[in-house]
Amino acid sequence: MALTGPDLAILGIADRWAYQKELAVQVCEGGTDVWTRVDAAQDEPFENRVKGQAATDLDAAFLAAPYGQWPTMQAFLALLRAYVVTDLGYADLSSYFLGRRVRIDLRAAEIFQEWAGPHVLAPAAIHARADAGEGAPGLLLGSLEYGEEFVSGSSIDLARTSESAVLARVTAIGADDWTLTITCVRADNSTEELTEVIKGTGDGGAVGDTYVLGAEALNGTAAAEQKIVPVAATAQFAVGQKVLVTQWTGDPPNEVWLAQEVATIATIQENTSLTMCENLLHDYTTAGFVYPLWIAVADCGESGGESEDAVEFYPAADRRLKL
Repeated sequence: MALTGPDLAILGIADRWAYQKELAVQVCEGGTDVWTRVDAAQDEPFENRVKGQAATDLDAAFLAAPYGQWPTMQAFLALLRAYVVTDLGYADLSSYFLGRRVRIDLRAAEIFQEWAGPHVLAPAAIHARADAGEGAPGLLLGSLEYGEEFVSGSSIDLARTSESAVLARVTAIGADDWTLTITCVRADNSTEELTEVIKGTGDGGAVGDTYVLGAEALNGTAAAEQKIVPVAATAQFAVGQKVLVTQWTGDPPNEVWLAQEVATIATIQENTSLTMCENLLHDYTTAGFVYPLWIAVADCGESGGESEDAVEFYPAADRRLKL
């Protein structure tokens, strides 16, 4: 079984919306807002008439980019809901995403919520605001500059989203490789130390490079309708932890996603395989990967590298955005 054409279309649409909404919010940050401009107009009748709650709500709307309130968006989402309910037989949109075991970015989920309320999608159908580059950076989980202390960021809010893959995005880099020892936090608040080597420019590295923490390639096939995912290293995983199993074909930025699902680890055979709680939905080959999912980055140490080095940590998107 593979992701269907409609699956890829729906996920790609949601990924695009997430990117567009994040960009809009970033653009609207800063500057002098409507309320402040009215309040500073030095005309009391004007200020009293127009600066009240309407001005406050308008400023908030620009920062929220409430696309889900557009009539055209509402009409489109109603058609999408009709497709998954009438044509596919799911109870609602949330049941579709949960049944397919795929997720969309929180920014895209906000559009659905603006349209149909906060409970239209379950948190398990949503991953945290993911990094999509400097213009749309997502939720900052922490940062490190060479020779400095780790700066903590936010944690993923499990009341709104589910745990997510985490990436390190290079914001500055010197010639030498830079080794990071990163402490990641699982949903049960247990931690795991991961080592990631950030390539310097002398080793082909560049600003903007990203590294998904703990990513593990399959070292054998994993068939649908069974639970075992073969991997050569298991130290970064834990029983009860959610993972993203994913596979694509083609080269960036033109990958085609073949299969993907969120699963929960039931048992681990050390450095051999992960056994999931439920049978897999899809087939995977040695071109597939398993990503451990986390809620925070607690700390980061370093060795090697040089004074130019800097990195930031963000949730990773379940799929590369298709713009």
